[in-house]
Amino acid sequence: MTPTMPGTAYPRRATLLRVAAVTWVLLISTGVVVNHVTLTKLADTAEASTVDTQIAALEQRLAELSQDSEQSRTRPPAVPQARYDADRQALDRRLSALEQSLGDRSADAALQAMQARIERLEARPTARPAPRPATAPGTAPATPPKPVEPPFRVMGAELRAGERFLSILPAESSALNQARLLRPDEEEAGWRLTAIEGDIAVFQHGTETRRLTVPAR
Repeated sequence: MTPTMPGTAYPRRATLLRVAAVTWVLLISTGVVVNHVTLTKLADTAEASTVDTQIAALEQRLAELSQDSEQSRTRPPAVPQARYDADRQALDRRLSALEQSLGDRSADAALQAMQARIERLEARPTARPAPRPATAPGTAPATPPKPVEPPFRVMGAELRAGERFLSILPAESSALNQARLLRPDEEEAGWRLTAIEGDIAVFQHGTETRRLTVPAR
């Protein structure tokens, strides 16, 4: 075993400490450089992303402004607010006046129509049923009179000297010797012969006219 001299142990320890210190400094410097590079890259990436976002936002805003400008160009000119308010108030007044006029006119027309109808109803005479003739109890109502029959019957027509005569016979007789000839405007028992129309003999009895058939011979 070689003995260590007391004078040589201290310089060796100092050398080791220097080497350790330098190594430590190098490690720290390397870490700082690596961190700096990393931070720089991150900053550049973040800045680039922010710039891209801002550019996209600006482009979108530019497109919206272009669209608004185009719409403003094709849009009719706006009416001033004061003029719009004045026109609206005038229109409201005209509508109110028109509604009031129509309401008054409708009410007047309905009232006039009702008044005219009432006047017509008042002027119309009230129809009252005709009173029935009082009949005595136990008496039958009067029957209408039977038509008066002529007291003769027509036998036929004859032509004498160019003039037509009507041959008649009393209703209760069948004897031919009781027959009589009538010419127009002659009468028998109140029955006046007015005309001979073919096979029809027309008689007048008071206000009654009878048409008797002339038998063919």
